[in-house]
Amino acid sequence: MFRGLYAAATALDAAQQAHAVTADNLANSSTPGYRQRGVRFETFDRLLGRDVPPTGDIVGTQLVSTFTDFKPGPLQYTANPLDLSLSEPDQFFVVQGPNGPMYTRDGAFRIAVDGRVLTQAGYPLLAEGGPVQVPAGTTRLNFTSDGSIQADGVPTGRLQVARFANPTQLKAVGPVHFTAPEGVTPETAAPRVQQGYREASNVNAPHAMVGMIASTRYYEAAQRALRTISESVQLNTRPS
Repeated sequence: MFRGLYAAATALDAAQQAHAVTADNLANSSTPGYRQRGVRFETFDRLLGRDVPPTGDIVGTQLVSTFTDFKPGPLQYTANPLDLSLSEPDQFFVVQGPNGPMYTRDGAFRIAVDGRVLTQAGYPLLAEGGPVQVPAGTTRLNFTSDGSIQADGVPTGRLQVARFANPTQLKAVGPVHFTAPEGVTPETAAPRVQQGYREASNVNAPHAMVGMIASTRYYEAAQRALRTISESVQLNTRPS
């Protein structure tokens, strides 16, 4: 019976974690460049059974890992010259983070008062020689398909674009930025840039809503099971 209590409690925790991740996906379903997240769970018996035959003494569910789905999102035409997208799904814009380079598919940029091109979170977009800098007085800023930058027709640099053969190795830093773990080095990529377009979130909102409803039902079922087992324990332990 106590094994049942533990199994129901871990199921409750698993449903709560799945619900939180799905809620975060829904909250970012309109965030440009967002990549939906997911969770993987595993039963303790199955985990133990890899090394020794499962005894059945330990039951329940535990979180194995979280993951990011890097499938591309749909392109949105905005006509904004500071909205950029990358045609190749394994390529990323490189921005200067507080502790080194970060990588993003969010191509919605803005120009700061000092002429730097920034992400919406305030991180400088990097060209091959450093941050992208727009000369004062520029009236037309162009990004060509190969990543070259032109201010009023004058070349000023070329976007720095990184490619990862296995993007799933990246670590999420906030909703749309990633860092490369130690030992994972990005490859220099020949970009295919589209100006005036930005990549939308890859979250399928209706599908995510169904997932949220399902995790809520799992939570309620585990809660009922936990309550029923707890009441049974109390009845069986009462003095006769």
